[in-house]
Amino acid sequence: MRRTWLLVFGFCLFLVLVCVAPAMSDHAPAYSLGEIVVVAEKLSEYVKNHPQRVSTLDKKEIQERNFLDLNEAVGSMPGVDVSQSAGGLGSRISIRGSGGSGSVLVLVNGRPVNSGQYGGIDLSTIPIEIIEKITVFKPPVPVWLGPESTGGAINIVTRTSGLTDSKEEKKKRTRLRMSGGSYGRADVNCSHVMSLDNGSFMVTAGGGHKDGKRPNADKDTANLSLHWDREQDNLVKYDINGRYYYSEHGSTGPVDNPTPDARQYYNKGALDFRAKGLMGDTGEFSIKSYLDAARLKDKSQFDYTSTLETYKIGIKGDGNWAEEAGKWALRLGGMFEEDIVDHSITGDHHREKTSINSQFDRDLGDVTLSLGLRGDHTNDFGFFPAFSIGLGYALGPASILKTNAGYSVNVPTFGQLYQPSHGSIDQVRGNPDLSEEEVYSYDFGLEHKFSPDFIVEAVLFRSDTQDLISYRRGADLIYRPVNISRAYKQGVEVSIKYKWKKDASIDISYIFQKSKDKETDGELIYTPRHKAKITGKYVLATNTRLEAILRAVSDQYSDSENSDSKKIDDYTSVDLKMIQPFADKSLPGEFFIHIQNLFDTDFEFHQGYPDDGIRFVCGLNLNF
Repeated sequence: MRRTWLLVFGFCLFLVLVCVAPAMSDHAPAYSLGEIVVVAEKLSEYVKNHPQRVSTLDKKEIQERNFLDLNEAVGSMPGVDVSQSAGGLGSRISIRGSGGSGSVLVLVNGRPVNSGQYGGIDLSTIPIEIIEKITVFKPPVPVWLGPESTGGAINIVTRTSGLTDSKEEKKKRTRLRMSGGSYGRADVNCSHVMSLDNGSFMVTAGGGHKDGKRPNADKDTANLSLHWDREQDNLVKYDINGRYYYSEHGSTGPVDNPTPDARQYYNKGALDFRAKGLMGDTGEFSIKSYLDAARLKDKSQFDYTSTLETYKIGIKGDGNWAEEAGKWALRLGGMFEEDIVDHSITGDHHREKTSINSQFDRDLGDVTLSLGLRGDHTNDFGFFPAFSIGLGYALGPASILKTNAGYSVNVPTFGQLYQPSHGSIDQVRGNPDLSEEEVYSYDFGLEHKFSPDFIVEAVLFRSDTQDLISYRRGADLIYRPVNISRAYKQGVEVSIKYKWKKDASIDISYIFQKSKDKETDGELIYTPRHKAKITGKYVLATNTRLEAILRAVSDQYSDSENSDSKKIDDYTSVDLKMIQPFADKSLPGEFFIHIQNLFDTDFEFHQGYPDDGIRFVCGLNLNF
């Protein structure tokens, strides 16, 4: 009955929004397309000088660097690392070098996509071909992004209308990628864009297979995405996005407790509707409704099969007003979301989440102030406030000082409360007695531009957490979540971007941090002291694009007791890319080869889960 209600509610909500959005815009005066662009440019310029720390990756760079999936693209950004979660389903995202505290919120077009079951997301379920822009917010993040963002936030913007594409892009509406590599890897992805009256339609489909290095590490995937958008005469723009993802894979387990017969079958579908336009002379509105449904079938190595079904339905609205000269900006927003989980072992659970927020920004010349407030309520944990405050001060034409502080609460996920984080019954259990996490975050940093091509930023950061949720492994080799009364991490992050000539550049990101579990006086799990990433890019005279990424990580612990037996050793790895465009203009495209872990470094990405060693992928990109 509840699932039927969800579908009916979602459909009714869709119809209401279709009817209401134009009416909202009818009260606004008509504007020309040029004026909308001016407003967008002002907001974009305002964000650049905002106290919050953000980094971005746009469509042009994504295509030039030939990222094969969203995991790779996000993991390439300064201070961000992405690794596959233990068990094979989902991604573990670390911002500022810590996997042991805080949760990272992932948004697609401003709406949350984190699973209500386990909080995380498998980024590979979102095709890289549909991505327009990726923005990473480092903690403390603005409150308007939403709850569950104490460890940072990532907003993924998908491609909308092709009306703004260049003439060259409009000639190449179809993109085909074919690739293959080591351990039986084979992938094919295709996307096509059609121009419609005042809008566009885009379809993306793909699939892949890999055997993996370890036994039972094979994986088959398939995905399909549809996008439609249209701009009305009153300049209200609508878009609808649908996504489907399927995977079947083995669950290898750690080397000391492998699961040679365990299998997982995963299906996920998502449907989004969005309307946005102008309100009055200075405002913009955006309304989103969304529906997610997923089913996971988990076959244990002990021949027991469990099923997990999750449903998410929600609505989110935002209003933005900016003074014409850019001296102030106001944002008001809210959301309602319901998560439903039906597990064959632990039964049905549901969570209703309501959140309202406001943020006011004031530009006082050399000083920029930002103040945000949010209230969150869930039916099972009650009401919690959140706030963020930021200050930016221009020390000169090339230097800016930024400082931020924030407070927020993380509510335990259903997986932490009741069942494994990704359905497996062989490795993890839940704890229904968990309390929510309370997190205070701060940062203080200086950015200096020696030139437009030489930028250096140094940031001091700290977070303090009460009742931090961490995992402890028992004698039965099963992990169970527990609350740690007090914990903290603090450190410094240094970023350097240097382009010494047109075709050569280098990006350096280094993090030094210290963390402490005040109950045990030990370090937090998956929180290395040192973490560095160096990315070098060079373009040869033949237009061959070369890229090398060096990653260096110091040792870290995988258990809260900091046992030497569960310590993960330090490592340094190197990845290489080569992308060679075709000379034939009749069928433009490029050949590429990626080499990961070039020197075959022996290391673990989780305790007991070794990296696959040296591997390669080569293939073709065709545009026509």
